[in-house]
Amino acid sequence: MSYPGWRVCAIYGVMIQIPYTEIGIGVAIILGAWAFIIAEDERARAFIVGLPVLIFLIRLVFPRPAGRLASLFGWMLYGLGCIIFLRINGISVR
Repeated sequence: MSYPGWRVCAIYGVMIQIPYTEIGIGVAIILGAWAFIIAEDERARAFIVGLPVLIFLIRLVFPRPAGRLASLFGWMLYGLGCIIFLRINGISVR
């Protein structure tokens, strides 16, 4: 029986593919929620909420591999931006 995302390897048996992209998006969303809570004015909160919507729309507008890659870079930059925002506001992210 074959499961989606599983491959059979002759040496090691069944290999499960780890969804690193989805894990990274989840971490970026958690950091974004944290930054949203820390943000003090409505302009910063609107930017923190609006940016993931735009990144999501990139994936919908450009469904080819280039759009997926641009979306992945967007999520990486969003997570990095949230870490920088939290550091500027005195929250240490370790």
